[in-house]
Amino acid sequence: MAGNISSLGIGSGVLTADVIDQLKSADESRIIKPIDNKIDLNSQKQKSYDLVSTYMNTLKGSTFALSNDTLFDNKTVDVSGNADVTIDPGANVQSFTLETTTLAKKDITKLGAVDSRTASIASGTGVLNLEINGTTYGINYDDTTSLEDLAQSITEAAGTSIDASILETSNGKYSLVISSKETGANQAITITDTDDGTNGTGSLDSALFDDTVTDGYQKIQDSVDAVFKYNGIETTRSSNTIDDLVLGMSITLKEEGDFSNVTVSQDTGKIVDEVQLFVDNYNTLMQNLNDMTAYNKDTGALGVFQGDSFVNGLKRDISGIATSRFGTSSLMDYGIDVDRYGVMSLDSSVLENKLQSDPESVKTFFSGGTDSSGNDVTGFFTNFDDNVKQYTGLGGLLTNFDSGLTKDATNLADSKTRAQASIDSRYEIMTKRFTAYDAMISRLNSSFSSLQMMIDSSANASS
Repeated sequence: MAGNISSLGIGSGVLTADVIDQLKSADESRIIKPIDNKIDLNSQKQKSYDLVSTYMNTLKGSTFALSNDTLFDNKTVDVSGNADVTIDPGANVQSFTLETTTLAKKDITKLGAVDSRTASIASGTGVLNLEINGTTYGINYDDTTSLEDLAQSITEAAGTSIDASILETSNGKYSLVISSKETGANQAITITDTDDGTNGTGSLDSALFDDTVTDGYQKIQDSVDAVFKYNGIETTRSSNTIDDLVLGMSITLKEEGDFSNVTVSQDTGKIVDEVQLFVDNYNTLMQNLNDMTAYNKDTGALGVFQGDSFVNGLKRDISGIATSRFGTSSLMDYGIDVDRYGVMSLDSSVLENKLQSDPESVKTFFSGGTDSSGNDVTGFFTNFDDNVKQYTGLGGLLTNFDSGLTKDATNLADSKTRAQASIDSRYEIMTKRFTAYDAMISRLNSSFSSLQMMIDSSANASS
């Protein structure tokens, strides 16, 4: 600011712009710099808050997963044979045997063989009737209809139930192959060829309806139901994929004569993995909270939240829940321990043994339910999840803390603006005063210089 008054100090040699700049700099260092330091600290706190919020929400994901009893509903399925078996989480399915006697099959029929795909295959008009599962599709043709035309007409009229294709069965010989889209005994296709009045014999080429073959066409494969034994009980289905035998289970038969032992057990691996994820998330959160609230007495280094009651309270709450007993048990009983440095670890063998020996007690401790005495109990992780939710939920404690940091940042910015404006105003006034004082000193210096000259002149005259 003082730099705008380049003549300041000319008159006095004392009231210079440098003096004003030095005074202003000293005031800014005394007043503005502490505010800047607080602004920087607030910015660090907001960034650290973002980390804490992220880690808390990640921990919340783990506590929720472990509090949800559906985690214990996942199944592993081991099949000794060739059948495929899948079981939905929560399905009440025990181990069983599966013996495949007959696979479900489609109806496949071949009609004769002709010399051309595009030449006419009929001597006149008629109707090819295809009956399947109680529905009859009438396929009209005339003396211009080719094998390709007939196949296309079947597709257009009966394509939802029947496939029609042309197969070159030998060199220069083409057959019409008709098959059901689905498997099962009710998918048998009955074929008749009539004239357009539905009274007499149809007009399709004799090579297509070979009179040396019964019914004039060759049945390549009969449609049949699947026949299998479930735990020794013979059962039939129209498809090789069966999803209505036991709720939540799907079976796909693969091979006739196959015998499969199907072993169903709880998927303990997913539970152990989820617990390990919780341990990792807990350690990440606590390590960051420790760093943010730390004080190094040797170096004097402070964590960004050192002395902050809210963050220290959060740290105490989380560690307190993790190390507390809940009912008659604690996490230690399930292989989860916290050492004297606050680091959590998992002995998966302890948890695996618990899951193998008494999975229901693990489920009850984790997620709640009814204990061995018939009492309703709250699960450890249900309680943990509820406590974490107080911080992470909508309008929770973390949100309020973040709002406080944001409000502090706004207030600090306003304080800095006001303080800087006050300093600028003060030194603007000071500069004007210095300029006025400098002008007065300049005039005094000029008057004194004239007086000195008069004195010097009088003294010289006397001598």
